[in-house]
Amino acid sequence: MCSILGYYNSSLSYREIKEYSFLLSHRGPDYREVQEYQFQNRKLYLAHNRLAIQDLDSRANQPMQNSRFSIVFNGEIYNHFELREICNYNFKTNSDTETLLALFSEFGVENTLSKLIGMFAIALFDKIEEKLYLIRDRVGIKPLYWTYQNGEFAFSSELKGFAPYLKEQKSDKVLIQFMSLGYIPKDNSYYKNIYKLKSAHYLIFDGKEIEIKRYWNLPTQKIDISYDEVVEESERLIRSSINYRLVSDLEVGSFLSGGVDSSLVSAIMQDLSSKPIKTFTIGFEDGAYNEAGYAKEVAKHIGSDHYEYIFGVDDVKILLEDFDTYYDEPFGDASALPTMLLSKFTKEKVTVALSGDGGDELFLGYDRYFITQKYYHLFKKFPQFSRTILSYLSAVSNRDRLEKIAYPLKYLSEENLYSVISTSIKPWELESIFSKDFVYEYFNKPSYLSLQEIEDFNKNDIFDNFSKIDFNRYLVDDILTKVDRASMRYSLEARVPLLDHRVVEFAYSLPTELKLQNGAKSILKDVLYNYVPKELIDRPKMGFSVPLKEWFRGELKDILYNKIESMDERFNREYLKKLFNAHQKGKNYEYIFWNLMRVRLN
Repeated sequence: MCSILGYYNSSLSYREIKEYSFLLSHRGPDYREVQEYQFQNRKLYLAHNRLAIQDLDSRANQPMQNSRFSIVFNGEIYNHFELREICNYNFKTNSDTETLLALFSEFGVENTLSKLIGMFAIALFDKIEEKLYLIRDRVGIKPLYWTYQNGEFAFSSELKGFAPYLKEQKSDKVLIQFMSLGYIPKDNSYYKNIYKLKSAHYLIFDGKEIEIKRYWNLPTQKIDISYDEVVEESERLIRSSINYRLVSDLEVGSFLSGGVDSSLVSAIMQDLSSKPIKTFTIGFEDGAYNEAGYAKEVAKHIGSDHYEYIFGVDDVKILLEDFDTYYDEPFGDASALPTMLLSKFTKEKVTVALSGDGGDELFLGYDRYFITQKYYHLFKKFPQFSRTILSYLSAVSNRDRLEKIAYPLKYLSEENLYSVISTSIKPWELESIFSKDFVYEYFNKPSYLSLQEIEDFNKNDIFDNFSKIDFNRYLVDDILTKVDRASMRYSLEARVPLLDHRVVEFAYSLPTELKLQNGAKSILKDVLYNYVPKELIDRPKMGFSVPLKEWFRGELKDILYNKIESMDERFNREYLKKLFNAHQKGKNYEYIFWNLMRVRLN
């Protein structure tokens, strides 16, 4: 894995750009280089930090070029050796970077992208046509930011690669989105005029104008297939995906939580391996959050060489010292903390690890889908006047769960019910956390869909639609961001086989009723039961949560209170203190407080 960075028409010197690239060197500590090119009679700098995984030879370093293209590339192309067979090219290395150069030279950009199996963020400079291409993989596994300000164009794998003068203004709109959602959605960043390149898109820059194109979409048609055929095909695709992701010149391990997805990936990986694989898990000192015992049982069954680390509040305090440095902008998923520790712990043994992310989005594993449907159909049976009365009673009940559904009871919709579970601050609560005028300046009537910047929502299939929202927003901007920054903080490459685009396309071509024929995520479970006994897996879903609730009443209490006191006039400090006091007495506002802790005021 690596970092990429580039500047065009910049006042920065070669030395300064090299320094900004060095800030990304945790992503690639093995080799770093900056090269200068002429682009429309101005200077273009391309920079790269390399984590050598495939072809460790120095000839595979980047930037790499041929007669037409120069490239810097972050990611892995798993099928690149197969793709070499269709290229008429004199290869000098075994690297996937050189394979990309050959493919782009022979087939062009879009035709090349259609052939790739992998994760990637690519900057490709066409020296003949004088165009710069930025390309992000279909799912958004690898990050890529860009900006175009006052004639200067720049891109980077992380925001720390941008000079401070490009980050002078923070976005108040994004602050509101973050406080509610816990992540920054769509193509926004915390800074005005700096954007994420959206997944499955590429950008073309000719020195003056920018054009952005989509090159891949989720399937829109559902296929006619039996459940048994679905399980068989899912297993075939997942085995193929995992097998591709074992390609490495360094040892590959696997994250193992003991849940369905990580157990499935680890079990198949072990089945494909000729010797015991290494599996890694994080446990918690608080037994209510600890799944480590389940992971150990799965590891024992599949025969992996298993490693475990127990995570406590002292680890949190250490990780918080540089947490914001590596996440660059506010990030509200507290499970990033154990993910960072897991990555650090894993890197002590291996340089590549497989992760089970993606199964919940693709195969409908989130409880919130089912809870939304259940309560929507239940509340819909009540006439409006009854719901209004129940809403009032819920609001004054002094019980967390009832208070949360007060608004959706009165203003019934799937999105309002979904907001209860999937947002830290409910859209209708934003004017309490902030000043009302501040919120309404950016969102006339805040709602889950408006905060996500989603204009079209098809209500005919709740599961499919919320799954697609999660795939395009939550998965990319929360889950994959969390894993990328946590793993790359320790120069560990994380690969996500369930998000192979072939698996994704197949999953989204399946009718919802087929996915749910035998319950939530039954397809993945039935594949897993071919490798692991049902009794080791069949239990309530826990997730990768952190005991923040208790910590904000104990070890992190003073830190939290000082943060509330420091908030500026955009926030309603008195209301936040009210929540703080209520939390100390038994209410739970852990997610609001964690997001608040991540806000940067200067």
